[in-house]
Amino acid sequence: MGKRFLRSIVQDQVNVAVAGDITPLDLPVNPLSFLVLTVWIERPAESATAAHRLLSDVFLGIGDVSVRHRGEQVIQGSLADLTMMTAALTGYTPWGTNLAATGQRQSMSFLLPFTRRPYWHEEGFPATSRGNLRFHMAVSDVTPGSGTALDFALEAVELIEDVPTRYLKYTTNTRTPAATGRQRVPLPIGNEILKILLFDGLTEITATEAFVWGKVKVLKDNVEQYYVESNAESLRADLGRAMQNGQGNFGHTHAQLAADTITGDDIYNRNNPPLQYHLLDFDPLDDGSYALDTKGAATLDLDLNVDSIAGTPVARYLPVELIRVGGAP
Repeated sequence: MGKRFLRSIVQDQVNVAVAGDITPLDLPVNPLSFLVLTVWIERPAESATAAHRLLSDVFLGIGDVSVRHRGEQVIQGSLADLTMMTAALTGYTPWGTNLAATGQRQSMSFLLPFTRRPYWHEEGFPATSRGNLRFHMAVSDVTPGSGTALDFALEAVELIEDVPTRYLKYTTNTRTPAATGRQRVPLPIGNEILKILLFDGLTEITATEAFVWGKVKVLKDNVEQYYVESNAESLRADLGRAMQNGQGNFGHTHAQLAADTITGDDIYNRNNPPLQYHLLDFDPLDDGSYALDTKGAATLDLDLNVDSIAGTPVARYLPVELIRVGGAP
């Protein structure tokens, strides 16, 4: 007989009338594989040339999302960043309901995984006591973009017959460079690092392309490791390999007559995901064989070469740490 998982509703669909932090939700006590956050908005009728903007509207509505164990963040970031992280880890991009309709309720569902492979017996957040593991979310706007009437719901998948030996931790770090050129940002030390998602604060839709993460290298105790140096444009290869058809999945427009005018988001959703994101992948086989081991390191840094600081861009980076449970190998 096969093992069982348990999928349950943590918070059923509820309207959020006022922007701000929701009341934190207690998560199940059994080992967790992933959470499913579903967000609904009401969409007005739009013209035939209007681009589909449900996903970007949801990103405008939901701000910071986090899962905290005894107050310590295990997962944390903007919904857009966490969506890209999920895609890089699992290949999943958001899916929803009623996507073709306007003037009706529409939804999008987002995975928040504690594992590289949903339902994996060996990987997930371990069992804990009631009240120790909680879900937090900040709502930025209850009428985001062209949407109104924002609702959300949360579900959890428990591995009720498993004892995971490891789980993933990924939280947001930020850097606002004061000058162009080479500089370093620190990485966490003590665990294996599997991936690092990079968000670029500079727009790509410009006549002259420029990036905060213009060139990137990894330094462990001041010695180049893995990425001796890579261009921001080339780091899209890692992102594209991790998530198939990423640009198409996040929205696009089709060719049309010259007389027509695109209204709303342009091709590939302009500066919405997956644009402005890069990936450093230390686990391309999803088996940990290439993981960046940080134990015993005195220093661990990303060395970046900033192309421009026009508009005071904020760069974000989210390292994915593999946390061993109870000294597991």
